[in-house]
Amino acid sequence: ETSSGEEFHGGKCIITVGAWASKLVKSVTGADLPVQPVHTLVCYWRVKPGHEEELTTEAGFPTFATYGDPGFYGTPSMEYPGLIKICRNGGPPCDPDGRDWATGSGAGGIAEIVARWIDEFMPGHVDTAGGPVLRQPCMCCMTPDEDFVIDFLGGEQFGKDVVVGAGFSGHGFKMGPAVGKILAELALDGQSGTAAEAGLELEHYRIGRFEGNPMGNATSH
Repeated sequence: ETSSGEEFHGGKCIITVGAWASKLVKSVTGADLPVQPVHTLVCYWRVKPGHEEELTTEAGFPTFATYGDPGFYGTPSMEYPGLIKICRNGGPPCDPDGRDWATGSGAGGIAEIVARWIDEFMPGHVDTAGGPVLRQPCMCCMTPDEDFVIDFLGGEQFGKDVVVGAGFSGHGFKMGPAVGKILAELALDGQSGTAAEAGLELEHYRIGRFEGNPMGNATSH
């Protein structure tokens, strides 16, 4: 049933509601799905004059990431000519129904952290004076081990009729087409030929990996 009261009925269901996954599963089943939404801020920075072409895909500039606490990532200048996307990975926990972060102090704090990283590693190429030119607040949905949840909801009530895709932890977008096909196959066939052909062990993404082990797969990394 939708918020407007409209009802839809079907024999199978795929739950892919992003930051609302835990809330929806909890409201329907009472079960706790370990997926935590976090605030994050996508920042676009001004490329310094003379380096605009150098930081483009045409010039071979790569997507990049640094892993630490905090971590940072960026992509070449693409969407907005003369601007480059450089962001902090992750952010503070949030309630998807109660966030207002676009103009809050938290957004400015994140931008300052990114600016310090840019000033250390890319000072001659990117201008941080005045902060990012464009800020886009969004949410990532983190699991404790930062691996996906791809599984049947299970239980006597739902069995294999309801499939969950959640907790993509900030790195699921580029895998969307493959994950979507796998979820559809699980719902329709009860198994995924796509995953099998790729040698992908879906057991790695089961909800049950957190039972008795709140960190899931992280202990084996």
